[in-house]
Amino acid sequence: MERIYLDYNASTPIAPAVAATISALLSGPFGNPSSDHWASRPARDILEKARTQVARSIGAQPDEIIFTGGCTEANNLALKGSYYALRDRGNHIITQTTEHPAVLEPLKFLEREGARVTLVSVDRFGQVDPDAIRAAIGPDTILISVMHANNETGTVQPIEAIARVAREHGVRFHTDAAQTLGKLPVDVKALGVDLLSIAGHKLYAPNSLLIFFRTSACFPARGLRYRIWS
Repeated sequence: MERIYLDYNASTPIAPAVAATISALLSGPFGNPSSDHWASRPARDILEKARTQVARSIGAQPDEIIFTGGCTEANNLALKGSYYALRDRGNHIITQTTEHPAVLEPLKFLEREGARVTLVSVDRFGQVDPDAIRAAIGPDTILISVMHANNETGTVQPIEAIARVAREHGVRFHTDAAQTLGKLPVDVKALGVDLLSIAGHKLYAPNSLLIFFRTSACFPARGLRYRIWS
């Protein structure tokens, strides 16, 4: 019996064009892209070209793109990085009950580090109410993390509305958009997010190529203005 693979929400096959590009790069350039000599510059140029292509796909700037080894790593970087950078301003993080384990598990770790985590309930369609997010915000809230779309139910969360709530209160906002890029419009400025994670292996790239993004927009927080990840 012929098997038909339908679990593209979990992972996609590698596109032939992607495989061909990777195959060609296995033989060079081999220089360290962080160095500044003849062997490294070609590698750096390729990396920066990739960074620019990814940035254009989400309406970001190339210097706002950070490549990681996996989407779980990207979410860990967003959550733990925000907590450790901002914990002098508070320790409260808000998410929702049907969030992906790649967010919920790091938050359990941060609770052991002193974070206070609030899980906001969803309705019968799996959607979180932005007003419930607003009600959960307190003076010590430093981060909100809500996925763009659920990997099992397909529920799309009201990210733009939640982002407006976050801005009103000067709270950093992260979304895991692993399930939406390539399926729905994903633009960091339109969504209003500060941090956005996506997964390359859900976009015909290798399983090991996952990507993490940040926006560089400034916003007020407790009377201060600061650049994200400054």
